[in-house]
Amino acid sequence: MRWLRWPQWQRPQWQPSRPLQQWPRGTPWLRPAIGPALPWAGGGLAGLAASALLFALLAPVPARHDERLGQEIVASHVRALLSQHPVDVVSTDQHTVKPWFNGRLDYAPPVVDLATRGFPLAGGRMDYVAHRRVAVLVYRDQRHPIDLYVLPAAEGACTPANRSADGYAMVRWCAAGMDFWAISDAEPAHVRAFAQALRDAVGDPGE
Repeated sequence: MRWLRWPQWQRPQWQPSRPLQQWPRGTPWLRPAIGPALPWAGGGLAGLAASALLFALLAPVPARHDERLGQEIVASHVRALLSQHPVDVVSTDQHTVKPWFNGRLDYAPPVVDLATRGFPLAGGRMDYVAHRRVAVLVYRDQRHPIDLYVLPAAEGACTPANRSADGYAMVRWCAAGMDFWAISDAEPAHVRAFAQALRDAVGDPGE
């Protein structure tokens, strides 16, 4: 009742701290809550971006195509050594081995006889490498077999390789539109000599 007896000019006037029209209609509680949270939200986004960048840097890089192909060839060679039939067509005659691949592959691998260079031809077989059937020519270095994988060269630069892994020496090169991989458990020097002999035979002396 005392309130009613006060003159109009003496009554305390309530004034909002901010005009009501500046607040979103129907959600007056959001603005006080969002304001202090904005700096924290920015920091959280920055931290998330930094975490994503760190994960990308630490994530394992996929192996290159030629590295995966080399691993498949090593596994294929080991399987052949453990197999009782490492050669599908047994012949020292290149004119017998080369026609054997006709109709079995969609390309014609070059077959040469290197007996005069100390690497006689023993035959050939087919294997499955890089999601396709490929030709494998089998040569001999004394008592050691040398498997020569021959498949069409992929588009792009061919990276020659000369490496040893798990006790096997491997030489890789490209010539005449083909990708050659020679692998054996023979001495690495012998495998390199075989690869050079084959390069000479197909007209690619290499480096």
